Amino acid sequence: MRRHGCVIHDAVRFCAVCCLACIELACAPFMIEYEGHRVFNPYYLFYLESEKRDKWQKPNEVLDALKISKTAMVCDIGAGGGYFTERFSIYLGSSGHVYATDVQEVMIQELRERVEDRGLENVEVLHAAFDDPTLPEARCDLVFFSSVYKEISGRVDYMEKVGKALRPGGRVAIIEYRPAAVALGPPLDARLRREEVIEELASAGFVLIEEHNFLPREYFLIFSLLGHDKAASAQGGR
Repeated sequence: MRRHGCVIHDAVRFCAVCCLACIELACAPFMIEYEGHRVFNPYYLFYLESEKRDKWQKPNEVLDALKISKTAMVCDIGAGGGYFTERFSIYLGSSGHVYATDVQEVMIQELRERVEDRGLENVEVLHAAFDDPTLPEARCDLVFFSSVYKEISGRVDYMEKVGKALRPGGRVAIIEYRPAAVALGPPLDARLRREEVIEELASAGFVLIEEHNFLPREYFLIFSLLGHDKAASAQGGR
């Protein structure tokens, strides 16, 4: 009975957070329909770029945890306005390269403007598809998803294509909101359980090699292709 009461209490707390957020952010939905798919609402780009996000997204800690080689090819899937793209670019410098992809035209324009305005010469912007990452074959050392994996169509097939884009020892990192997180973010019905993500990646030929728990709202999973996990673990330790 007490457990049931806790569940109700958590639900009430979540509703209260959503109501306050709705008032603060003009009640626009966090996700919209775009070309027959449910995607992030570009209206909230300002929120993704705010200093408030840094406090819970912990971008510097995320980059440290990824242990990326300075000569790496990093692919930022669903890069949005370029929050992580710019950080990857600066971290890698002239020795590395970043592919920044998105499916929404407005996001592609935001990315291109950011790349030009901030002189991110090692970034290449790609207009991807919902069912295809549109990445070059066997080129990527890290394919990175931040709160975008849930928006992908036919995720197992999609991740099989991602696997073809990986170099030997390449890794996939996925960050997604926890279903129980009581915080501003994707609607509850759009969130994925960590176990669900792990199962889908396994169906696509991947194995979980690392997990980090320092993000307050999200889980953070790192995968490699089955059979390449030792090489990927070694690469991540460089």
